[in-house]
Amino acid sequence: MSVQVSKGNRLDVLSQPKKLPEGYEEDRRSVYWLDKLPPESDGGTTKFAVNQWQDNLCKPKSVHKEWTGDRPTPIWKVSEAAQKAEASERVTALSQAKDCHKDFVPEGPVRTKVSKAAMNATPSARIEQLAKEKTYQPLKIKESWEFDSYVWDQEISKAAKNAKCSDRLDTLAEAKSLHPEFNFAKPVRWETTESTKKAIATLRLQQLARPKSRGKNENYDPYKVSSAAIHARATPRIDELCAPIPRKVRQKKTQGQPGV
Repeated sequence: MSVQVSKGNRLDVLSQPKKLPEGYEEDRRSVYWLDKLPPESDGGTTKFAVNQWQDNLCKPKSVHKEWTGDRPTPIWKVSEAAQKAEASERVTALSQAKDCHKDFVPEGPVRTKVSKAAMNATPSARIEQLAKEKTYQPLKIKESWEFDSYVWDQEISKAAKNAKCSDRLDTLAEAKSLHPEFNFAKPVRWETTESTKKAIATLRLQQLARPKSRGKNENYDPYKVSSAAIHARATPRIDELCAPIPRKVRQKKTQGQPGV
């Protein structure tokens, strides 16, 4: 059952300020928020009261019961038992230095001592021959005027002049023959045959060579489209062939409608 409120009463209800909830407190003007006011002292200094848990947290951390302080000096007194202790066989074996490998050879000195036999040794003739520096004949650089045939003929030996090549070299020196079906490139200008000069075109060639007759229309415009071509309509078969393949047709996506 609804209660009908008149227009005037409704405006009066809406114009009333919103009531504060129960337990509402105004904003504190101090930055430090306290659950309760601290007790005042006679000296004018504020004293803060803490509980037992806060008091325990304020205390420094206690030292472990088994903790011992640093030794006053790195040198301390050795006990008599440690002084009279004897090492076991295992400790004695571990304390021994590791032996070198049986094939180990220590590094030789930087300066080796030459024996008297090596000092008094005499090299053989072969060693003296190998120790000599290899000599090369100086290359003769010819001048430009020395590259004439009569100058070269003096340097060519008679054996080289009278030498004859073998049959194999003679065969290899022959030029490679052309393919039997090879045709040389035709010249740019070639002679026209007499039969071509006296040839007569056939009737069909003469018909094809004539330009298309336009009749008496001398001002013919080939770019002008006729009225018949403008009003022409394609046949149903042509329309069918112009249509795209159905399986490749996609419906155009519009806003608010998913595409197919």
